[in-house]
Amino acid sequence: MALLTSTQCPSRDASNMTRVYLDYNATTPVEPAVLQALLPFLGPQFGNASSSYDLGQTAKQAVNTARTQVASMLGAADPNEIVFLSGGTESINYAIKGAAMAAKRESNRNHIVTSCVEHVAVLETCKWLETQGFQVTYLPVDRFGCVRVQDVLDALTPQTCVLSIMLANNEVGSLNPVAEISQAVRRFAEEEGTRLPIVVHTDASQAIGKVRVNVQDLGVDLLTIAGHKLYAPKGIGALYLREGTAVDTIIHGASQENGRRGGTENVPLVAALGQACALVEKNLHEYAVIMQESRMFLLEQIQKHCGLTNVSYQVNGHPELSLPNTLSISFENINAPRILDLIEADGVYASAGSACHSHKSSSNDKEKKPESQEEHITISHVLAAMNVAPEFAKGTLRLSVGRSTTQEELLYAANSIHKAIQQLL
Repeated sequence: MALLTSTQCPSRDASNMTRVYLDYNATTPVEPAVLQALLPFLGPQFGNASSSYDLGQTAKQAVNTARTQVASMLGAADPNEIVFLSGGTESINYAIKGAAMAAKRESNRNHIVTSCVEHVAVLETCKWLETQGFQVTYLPVDRFGCVRVQDVLDALTPQTCVLSIMLANNEVGSLNPVAEISQAVRRFAEEEGTRLPIVVHTDASQAIGKVRVNVQDLGVDLLTIAGHKLYAPKGIGALYLREGTAVDTIIHGASQENGRRGGTENVPLVAALGQACALVEKNLHEYAVIMQESRMFLLEQIQKHCGLTNVSYQVNGHPELSLPNTLSISFENINAPRILDLIEADGVYASAGSACHSHKSSSNDKEKKPESQEEHITISHVLAAMNVAPEFAKGTLRLSVGRSTTQEELLYAANSIHKAIQQLL
């Protein structure tokens, strides 16, 4: 599959302004086929999936179909191992809090292991659990942002009940050896001679739709999905919950989701997530090849410009074991927020870090104190954990391409970034 080209690129919005979107790790547009899957349930098929009459049963069938689609994409043994939730954050909360609370109640274990580069939803969940009497170990990472298996083993104790390690990092794209970690955790339990399992959770929000994700190969008990990261709408997610895994319910109500999550199912969004997962299962290789080629082309163009202007840069993340669409690149002694401001004026949208915690100065701030922006730069927790030098970390852009990103868009974006850097030298 060759890199996409277009006769009308870069794209333009309704106001005829050029627009190049390079922040697909923040969110994705809804695929047309996904939109078509949800629309009937916003109109005539508006039934409650818990109702026994035809309109309700149509809705129930849609939920069951979506559950099967998600399970199939993940290689789950049973569709009932899929729990639909409101998004990735709820899925993470359900997984970690639910597993931790169950372990504390059943065996009085209270130790959790995670990494220092997890998404803020994981980190804040663990911080809250610390206020509830749990002990949390935050593992370091190597220079690529990856967790080392030995560090996991060194952190485990007889009190360990939950391990949560992300599959792919949302900022630099590095992939963690989750399958190897899961195996090591199982061996630890066997060697300790304990029958008390350590529940293994992985946040796969950023990985699904970009790399193959199979729960049997990964050996995990819990896996988080966020719909808006894979071309489904915002407000829908899921949790893979391996049969037999002890997890307490955290949202109580009626018996929806096999009694695991109270609340009327959001049938339109559930149907949309199912369709998005079906597309991933069918087209993953094609998607990955397109995104890999786009990322490499963009990097080549930026490298070419840096060579012309003699700008020092470094690429962050693992050189091989990484997402095909993610380029984290740092420019020495350049202010990343100011780069973003300048390229946004050209209609190029990117990120200086994870969108969930990035900060953009207001126009008033820029007018009043343009020289003080550098004082407000906070190096992301991921780059800090990777020991990226401050002079590079403060100039870091996260550029993430999508399935339909074109060569012309990438050329335009690279030129815009080059122009911005020249202005800031």
